[in-house]
Amino acid sequence: MPQEIDVDDEVFAALQERAIPLVDTPNSVIRRVLGLSEMPTDVGRMRKQQMRGWASDAESNVPSKARTIARKRTSGGKGRPRRAPKGVLLPETEYELPILQTLVELGGHAPTSKLLDSLETKLDGRLQAMDRDRLASGDVRWKNRAQFVRLKLVRGGDMVKDSPRGIWEISDRGRQRISETA
Repeated sequence: MPQEIDVDDEVFAALQERAIPLVDTPNSVIRRVLGLSEMPTDVGRMRKQQMRGWASDAESNVPSKARTIARKRTSGGKGRPRRAPKGVLLPETEYELPILQTLVELGGHAPTSKLLDSLETKLDGRLQAMDRDRLASGDVRWKNRAQFVRLKLVRGGDMVKDSPRGIWEISDRGRQRISETA
């Protein structure tokens, strides 16, 4: 059964370089690169339709999976860009102190949702328009980035590593960092 995968623009370009125009599909190129056997001939009609979708972005008579691949190579699907250009988003380093300060204000620990709600208020004037966009996963970009910053803070010792799932907790080192910046 066919599966859907996401590929970035660089991988898609590499697939196109290895493709035989008007013959290959993304799947046939990947099969050839991986040294797998050709697809069974009983899917010839589907393959011809996929070839049309691979050769152009014309979406009539092209299977939905081929359309998905064609959309993703240009805009990330649904008209949203896949990646934000450099310098457009609030830098992740700008999340660190507000996260730690919010944890202190919430008593040293808080559930993720409560912390993110409070953090949004604190970052409100600094978040850019693209920070508020939804990612393909459906998550809001800045909240997703805050989760990655949390991981950095845990690794750096500013937050507790072994706190219960879904609970963010500041460490003594994190409290010291806040007092040093005040």
